[in-house]
Amino acid sequence: MPVAADVNANLLRNLKLLQSLGEAVPHGGILKAVAGIGITILETAERVRQNKEECADIARRAAEHISVLKRLDEGEELSDDLVERLERYHSVLKEILEKVERLGTAGPSWKRTLRALNVQDETKDCLNRLNEAYQILNHR
Repeated sequence: MPVAADVNANLLRNLKLLQSLGEAVPHGGILKAVAGIGITILETAERVRQNKEECADIARRAAEHISVLKRLDEGEELSDDLVERLERYHSVLKEILEKVERLGTAGPSWKRTLRALNVQDETKDCLNRLNEAYQILNHR
């Protein structure tokens, strides 16, 4: 198994564990939703036909950030503040998923050439948004 596939398999496993944790934690529905959208982003990035590397980078960053949440104690109730931050983070992840889907769709070759710089900008923007959202999520 190539290294990237191995990393993705580990990230996917971590996200599924977090999704299970969301079921065990009181008011953990938002954890389950965040993990679920992380899984969707990873799976979408694996399926895209265009800009595969950029989409994979974005998906890995999102999954790595989300995986950190599994440190939450099982059975510990989520504070209202954490739930609110998770909801904002979930909104950002939904936007990121839309961008990954858009980056991964095929278009006419002339449009792809014109979009090359735009793809780099979109990728950088997604990574920056993920970093900013992660910082807000971890601000206690």
